[in-house]
Amino acid sequence: MNYESQPLQRHEIEAMKADKEILDRVVQSYRVMLDFYGMQLKSPETGLLARVEPERKYVDRTRNLARSSHNYLRISRILKCLSEFGLEHLNAGFLLHVLNEQSEHDELNTPTLKNSMDKWWANCIRNVEEREWIGRRVRRVRTEEFSFTREMYESALERRRETGSFEEREENSLDEYSEEENGEEEEAEEKNEEVNGSKA
Repeated sequence: MNYESQPLQRHEIEAMKADKEILDRVVQSYRVMLDFYGMQLKSPETGLLARVEPERKYVDRTRNLARSSHNYLRISRILKCLSEFGLEHLNAGFLLHVLNEQSEHDELNTPTLKNSMDKWWANCIRNVEEREWIGRRVRRVRTEEFSFTREMYESALERRRETGSFEEREENSLDEYSEEENGEEEEAEEKNEEVNGSKA
């Protein structure tokens, strides 16, 4: 902790966000920290992460992250920093990567890490729609026998890149179709009751 540091002012943040060199340095710093945690940034555009290579390096660094809870506050600060600098899209890539490791591979699954992720990291996303979408996936992994697979992870980030949203339009269409179908069934049942009533 640097006790001589000064709070960053709004006009300073705006000036830094307008400087590509500064933003590149922020992303490079993010890469360095990811490497320390056993991860690597595959796509700065989508936020896609992968395991660091070689495998032995990944195992050692992931084990350290799972056991060393003093890192969790640092991660909260990193995610908040990315949001401040207009790089919030990287946060979802981090959270969903960790969720995939937890649900599909049983890694990074310690109670303290999950507690920090659920209570703090997930709330570092300011975009309400994205925060709620991720929150629903986290709750399903925690409460159901649901596996958030690598394929789901990559598809979600690519879908957001293409459409601007994690939401699946096909799912919405299916929901709308189901509602229409249910409405038609209820209408048919009412007509049958009217016919049977008149016959009686």
